[in-house]
Amino acid sequence: MADLDCVRQATADRRITEATTVPVRFTEEAGRAFVRRQRSRTTDGAGLSQAIVDADTDVAVGSVTLLLRPQPGVAGLGYWLTPIGRGRGLASRAARLLTEWALETVGLARVEAWVEPDNLASRRVLAAADFVEEGVLRSFLAFPNRRADAVVLARVAGSEQRRSARDQ
Repeated sequence: MADLDCVRQATADRRITEATTVPVRFTEEAGRAFVRRQRSRTTDGAGLSQAIVDADTDVAVGSVTLLLRPQPGVAGLGYWLTPIGRGRGLASRAARLLTEWALETVGLARVEAWVEPDNLASRRVLAAADFVEEGVLRSFLAFPNRRADAVVLARVAGSEQRRSARDQ
């Protein structure tokens, strides 16, 4: 619950609240419910949510989440940063660390992310975390008041070895 200020800051960003379970309007109760939902993902087997924390200040500046997909061995990656955390490579580092853990330690076969085509910052985050763009799903994302295409980016188990062998 020490991260409630981070949740409060996230509610100010429409793109975060539109695409996640971050409350549209912050109240103490809504913020606590959001934190409880993140914690429950591990105990209910849905996935894992972690705070992205500034190492210098030990203050949460965002969130990174893996949610298991219906397909065996596949998880979806999501993340967001408040403005104070942006532009420092924190999202890419968090995405890379959580994805490597999922593929190498947990043994998942694939971690994927769905990003709107115009969200260039998010696409750069994923490229820096070694995700590969695979294609576009038309009218795939459903938001409260609109639909949008999704660029699919992914990392698959063993791709690091193939990529490093190819690059040599």
